[in-house]
Amino acid sequence: MKFILTTFACFVFGFCMSQSVVSIDGDSLIGFAKKQLGVTYKYGTSSPGKSFDCSGFTSYVYRSFGLNSPRMSSEFVNFGTKVELNECKKGDCLVFTGTNSADRRAGHVGIVVENTDGKIKFIHCSSAKNHYGVVISDLTGTNYAKRVLEVRRVLE
Repeated sequence: MKFILTTFACFVFGFCMSQSVVSIDGDSLIGFAKKQLGVTYKYGTSSPGKSFDCSGFTSYVYRSFGLNSPRMSSEFVNFGTKVELNECKKGDCLVFTGTNSADRRAGHVGIVVENTDGKIKFIHCSSAKNHYGVVISDLTGTNYAKRVLEVRRVLE
């Protein structure tokens, strides 16, 4: 009943500050997300097959599976349940700083594709020149590792 009321409130008011962990197959979620690989980056958009910004892409994927995710990067710190980075798994939400890692506010988000022996890959919509648009990136050994703020679990 709580899930139904939370879902209804999120739908009616257009936002949801927290989300219960729900049972969705991580492989299905990532397979769906991968269908947008190569879609271009454009700030402030969430247009499947045309353009996304990082939070537009991430919220599009989660919302396509019935999760009432936030639309803004800064709000993802209240989405799902916080878990440790070494415990992340397929479908978890990665919350990063913006490009300035010294500014410890949320500014970028993505979705964990895999965590194999501590080597983490994630899918996101990037504005970086060397990997622009919806791409899969390595976390381990990259600048992204310095920018991780939180991992949020939204799938069981």
